[in-house]
Amino acid sequence: MKTLPSLVLCSLAAAAAAAPDAATMDRGKAVYSRTCIACHQPTGMGLPPVFPPLAGSEWIAKSASIAVRNIINGMQGPITVKGVTYNSMMPPVAGLSDKDIADVVTYVNNSFGNSGATVTEAEVKAIKEKYKDRKTPWTAAEYEKEPKEEPAKK
Repeated sequence: MKTLPSLVLCSLAAAAAAAPDAATMDRGKAVYSRTCIACHQPTGMGLPPVFPPLAGSEWIAKSASIAVRNIINGMQGPITVKGVTYNSMMPPVAGLSDKDIADVVTYVNNSFGNSGATVTEAEVKAIKEKYKDRKTPWTAAEYEKEPKEEPAKK
């Protein structure tokens, strides 16, 4: 049986291992600047009432899979973010590698006041494989029907 101090040290080590490194954040910021910034803005606050914020978004906190799928397939229709309903279309983002997607989702998960998981290239590949037959944009209604996940922790 582990003692309390060793449990605390194991927990701290696990948290530190999951925290994104500076290089990942820099790469993610570069991808964000090329592909996301026009709609979601440099601050992550979006452009109400057309483009929702990523800063403090409950959707970012729900699951990295949602962000990955939105990048791959896009998202359309109404979505409520921080009490405001948006009804527009996010097109799929073409030309990104799995590494680019992992880095940008990690960047968003850990920027704009968000605190989330580091997403790996392997996780992006697994999400892409799981939904490989998907050809249409996602909707908030579809995401709301999915089983609840515990948000990934750092």
